[in-house]
Amino acid sequence: MNDKDILNILIHQLSSYWESYDVNILEACVPAALNRVVEDFSASALGRVFDGDKVIFSPYHSVTWSIFLYYLSNTIFGNNGEVKEADMIYYLNKIMNSNDWFYPISLPIHFMAEHVIGSVLGRATYGDYLFIYQGVTIGGNWRNGKLFYPTLGKNVLMYANSTVLGDTFIGNNVIIAADSYIINEVIPDNCIVFGKSPNIELKIKSEEYIKDRTSCIWKW
Repeated sequence: MNDKDILNILIHQLSSYWESYDVNILEACVPAALNRVVEDFSASALGRVFDGDKVIFSPYHSVTWSIFLYYLSNTIFGNNGEVKEADMIYYLNKIMNSNDWFYPISLPIHFMAEHVIGSVLGRATYGDYLFIYQGVTIGGNWRNGKLFYPTLGKNVLMYANSTVLGDTFIGNNVIIAADSYIINEVIPDNCIVFGKSPNIELKIKSEEYIKDRTSCIWKW
């Protein structure tokens, strides 16, 4: 499927909700967004995104399309600032996939999800190789009169309904268990996190162990 086909699908979807938008902005940014998807997925170990060695881009795969819409809104924002087309694509992603991935945030080069429904990826510093499941929340929290945002290291896997908020540092090679709630914590490298702040539990592992656990997601 070529850039023009993708653009036509996008225009059809946008036209279901809005009458006025600049097709030239969309046309200029779709190729770059598609290239970002290909670069992202090229590091994946998930067989469904490949045909041999070639990355498959399917607009009919909801996770693929959701990631594309984020990249597109972020690319439009980077090229044009806060224009309505960036808002429209961001909103379209909300409507279609029930997520909130705001276009000014900088998700990493390699970012994937198994399910995107109910996920909120807010302002934070994101390390490369982030993988999330449904209901994940990352965002800010006020502390001592100041708004803090998390920092996530490289190779962070967040299972369903896990939350990272506020003045939190997540190290490299960290698996966050389902339903965990982490706020204003420092999480070391190479571990699995359970529970809810301030009573979280850590299982310290080796880098090799965590990478083995995530090798079904990424090509290490």
